[in-house]
Amino acid sequence: MEAEFTAGGRIEVVRCADEHDPLPAGATGTVNRWDPHPLVRQLSVDWDAPHAHRRLMLVIADDADAIRLI
Repeated sequence: MEAEFTAGGRIEVVRCADEHDPLPAGATGTVNRWDPHPLVRQLSVDWDAPHAHRRLMLVIADDADAIRLI
């Protein structure tokens, strides 16, 4: 099975379901760490400006956050 993400890969936010502090659609970043746990997959990203100060770990679950490789 091919890995969904790899460290150093580029991504773009399509949708962020965080109710309190969402990243806007179109925000881009570089994958820092990818932990493909069963059912809940955790993705740590170094975001590009103007979101570079953010240290948000995405927990990707069905119908929640959506990101794509760029």
